[in-house]
Amino acid sequence: MQGNRNVRLDDSSKVRIRYPYDKSWLSFRARFGENYVPLVKELSELAKSRKCSYGVRIVFRNGRIYLHLSVPVELYLKYFRKGEAKGDLIAGFDLNSDRINMVIVDKYGRVVDVRTAWFPEVTSPVYPRSKARVVRLQALVKLLNYAYHHGASVVVFEDLDKIKRRRFTSSPTANRKIARFAKKQLLTHAVVMSLRYGLKP
Repeated sequence: MQGNRNVRLDDSSKVRIRYPYDKSWLSFRARFGENYVPLVKELSELAKSRKCSYGVRIVFRNGRIYLHLSVPVELYLKYFRKGEAKGDLIAGFDLNSDRINMVIVDKYGRVVDVRTAWFPEVTSPVYPRSKARVVRLQALVKLLNYAYHHGASVVVFEDLDKIKRRRFTSSPTANRKIARFAKKQLLTHAVVMSLRYGLKP
């Protein structure tokens, strides 16, 4: 189920789900991490007053039921912003299916630092796609954190559409890497995390 037409937050601890057969509403208790409760509470209040909307998705995993919320970026940053980057360096990111390359340069284009996060295991056909996503996102966050603490205030990401358009027809391994690479999700996360650190994407 998606969207708040069928799933609605009553507050930070209750959720209502529309039963599809008779359109009645069923109430359930929802538990959020302690750090997220204030955000969810404000989100619920804003939605009730029609000042914002949110996306909801119910996920069944390993015998448990999870509620995934998509909240406005501004509201997320209100509660989870790390700080404001005050450096004058630029961090450039090259996002790949099995690694993320980062180079930090000064305003004259001189290289100040270079870092690479490797995760080749995620391109294996037997590696869980959901786990691969987590590994890539964690690696990205670590590099953004490094850039923030080493003087970067601006971040630049390559055009991921170009990555997706590449075709390595002679290499089944390369084709598999591209097919399993969730480019849009990674880039979206990169932009949000950059804003969280006060970096300018």
